[in-house]
Amino acid sequence: MISPAATEKKHLCSNCLTAVQGAFCAHCGQKQQAVLRNVRHVLSEFFNDVLNLDTKLLNTLKALLFKPGFLSLEYFAERRMRYVSPIKLYFLLSIVAFFLIQQSIDIAVESQNTANLETKDTNSDKGTDFHIGNFNGKPWHAKTNPMAVSWLPDAANDLINERFKRLENAVLKKDWSQLIHAGLAATPQALLILLPYFALLLKVAYLFRKRLYMEHLIVALHNHAFLLFAISIGIVLSVMTKWIAANWWQSLIGWAGGLLACWIPAYFLISLKRIYQQSWKMTFFKFCLIGFCYVNLLAFGLIINIVIGILML
Repeated sequence: MISPAATEKKHLCSNCLTAVQGAFCAHCGQKQQAVLRNVRHVLSEFFNDVLNLDTKLLNTLKALLFKPGFLSLEYFAERRMRYVSPIKLYFLLSIVAFFLIQQSIDIAVESQNTANLETKDTNSDKGTDFHIGNFNGKPWHAKTNPMAVSWLPDAANDLINERFKRLENAVLKKDWSQLIHAGLAATPQALLILLPYFALLLKVAYLFRKRLYMEHLIVALHNHAFLLFAISIGIVLSVMTKWIAANWWQSLIGWAGGLLACWIPAYFLISLKRIYQQSWKMTFFKFCLIGFCYVNLLAFGLIINIVIGILML
């Protein structure tokens, strides 16, 4: 006969010694299953976790692509466990999107460099006629005529002129990959910084809807995640055009790309309509207003990103 003390001990969490009912400890969350098990159990658990993750991710991506505003409404209704969280979804898709962008740019630059080598002639030896600009009435030069900003310290001016020199050398050598990578290096951070500003635009546009700022931020995360997902799909479609040379295949991919381009603005419009539940006329007006402000904000961020990219050369 098993003593009550022994039975009680079997139902205590090994980590926090709290009484446990079920597969997980309600206090610390530790799974009540031995870590050191045979290989068959470990492999079974691994594939089970992977399949569960795939199912959750696929359900999230399907809803994200075809159901504007659905994930945000599900999140507000506290039905969250069946979908990937907004912040995880955004970071996952940003990693995928910028990886695909960099890979496609690398392929394009490599192809261009190969074409330039194959078609090289006597004119290519002359280089590119490129100058940073004029300062003090003379062409810029890192040593003889550098740019000097009076209110900046000497170290900052030296850094700027050094980066200008690297920019000039990169352009003269036609090393576009270095310039593009420098411009892309700060893009994920810049897009992440724009997220709270986009949420603020939503907060101002729907000030009388009495929604919390965090709710607008969730909407911003889902909409930006969709944009990154659409960019990734667009890059994959552009790669697919090279698979088959047949005209019907090229036309099919072209139609798919065109539908995707039309779906992006329609998605944002429908998303605003479903989440904030205003008339189509008012939703369209606010969609245009938010879009105009965001495009200007994006242009400003792009300029800052280019400057940061040059400084990172």
